[in-house]
Amino acid sequence: MSHQKDFENVMNRIKNLTEYEVQITVPEDFQFEGPVPYDMSISGDTAWVKVIATSIEEATMKANEYFECKYK
Repeated sequence: MSHQKDFENVMNRIKNLTEYEVQITVPEDFQFEGPVPYDMSISGDTAWVKVIATSIEEATMKANEYFECKYK
């Protein structure tokens, strides 16, 4: 891929970013470690997480990755 095509792909992704709020069930063994990359509120075992992504599916995947401790 050319540098111009790479640039266009990045710009298109940026243009399509939206903030989504997704609801996630917090795993029982979850512990906060390191920086928290998202604005969120937690009540009981439910978290509402605001994620900037290109789709609700991507936002949900990113929030789940964080709670599965794959974000370190």
